[in-house]
Amino acid sequence: MTTAEARKTWTPNERRSVAAAAARASIALRERSGREVPQWIRDAAEGRPTTPPAEQS
Repeated sequence: MTTAEARKTWTPNERRSVAAAAARASIALRERSGREVPQWIRDAAEGRPTTPPAEQS
């Protein structure tokens, strides 16, 4: 890519589909290793809007 070429801008739908794909991959990895899958990750994989839980200290 040269500096004269325009960069592709992401639409909200593209962002959601990438996030859903990442969530599905995360689910597969967690299930394969026998770890629990949080509900918010399952929601993200299905394309539902979600906010991850706050970090616990």
